[in-house]
Amino acid sequence: MLYYILPIMEHLKGFLTRIQTFNLRIIEDDIQTEWGTNEKKHIKTYDILYDTKYNDSTTYRSELRVLREMAFIDIMTQDKERIKFHLIELQKVRKRFQDFWEKYHDNYSEMKLMYERSFVYSVYLEYWFIVNIPPHEQSEITLSARFVEDLADAVKVREKSLIDLIWHTDTFIKDKIPYDEFVKQLHSKTQPDEQPNKEPQTNIIEVPAEAAKQVSRYPTFKTETATQLLDLLKDYFTSGDYPKLKKLLLNNESPATPLIFRGFANQLADAFKQLFDANLIVGCLMVDLERWLAPKFVYLANGTIPRELTEPYLNSIMSTKTRPCKSPILKIEQKDDRFLILPTPRNKK
Repeated sequence: MLYYILPIMEHLKGFLTRIQTFNLRIIEDDIQTEWGTNEKKHIKTYDILYDTKYNDSTTYRSELRVLREMAFIDIMTQDKERIKFHLIELQKVRKRFQDFWEKYHDNYSEMKLMYERSFVYSVYLEYWFIVNIPPHEQSEITLSARFVEDLADAVKVREKSLIDLIWHTDTFIKDKIPYDEFVKQLHSKTQPDEQPNKEPQTNIIEVPAEAAKQVSRYPTFKTETATQLLDLLKDYFTSGDYPKLKKLLLNNESPATPLIFRGFANQLADAFKQLFDANLIVGCLMVDLERWLAPKFVYLANGTIPRELTEPYLNSIMSTKTRPCKSPILKIEQKDDRFLILPTPRNKK
């Protein structure tokens, strides 16, 4: 009898379990040990890319999309009060992802090529999520910077799928319209994750906020700010991307595919945050700036594959993170009544 009163939500359970389970394995790898040298060290390190193929749009993202859609079917068959309950519980799960980002950025450094094994505990990975950490001798494991970036990307793609489920659920429950009508309305809206992706490495999805908010306020650069910033950023983009960057900064013309920033995410985020804090970017809130930035850029950390930006990831750097960027690419100085955007010396990493 209880089975009929409280139906088992197997698909929802499967989805939530999948996005919160992290399986690490131990591999051996040769990694660079110092910036500016080709010296490498053979180490044992963790690997998560095999489990979360975030850069393969035809496998892992598709798997999560199917799991999310099946979970949504579980939810939509419930009455309105139960859907509200599920929505509250989904928000609790999302809060754990937000808490993870705070710890992650407290322990992350673009200056490091190697991390201590304790990093996975410092970010409270096993506290926020279900984590399988293989047994080993503590002294044998060193974490590569690539693993730390891979971990961030694994969380990004899972969090994005969760936010999509929350958005669909919130949209559906507002009027509790018939399902056929809901599907018709849903497909009439532009859903980025349902658009074909031409290149897996630029499979960037603009994350909808909880109530499907769109960018309502766009950043406006004060006089000379965009021109100075454009000149400073020219060394961080290819000659092919630079004209697109110029159109974006001077005319707010969005690129067809994300521009590749040849540096770290926190360097790019810090640059825009400094401009915002100095009131050289106006006309928007920080959350609007984050929403504007996220789909327009990817970044190359440690010279690897392009990695995506998401709003929650940017928010953890720009809105909630107090720890400053260790290698900022610009500084702002005031001379008389002018603000000068100047490049900083490249740090020896």
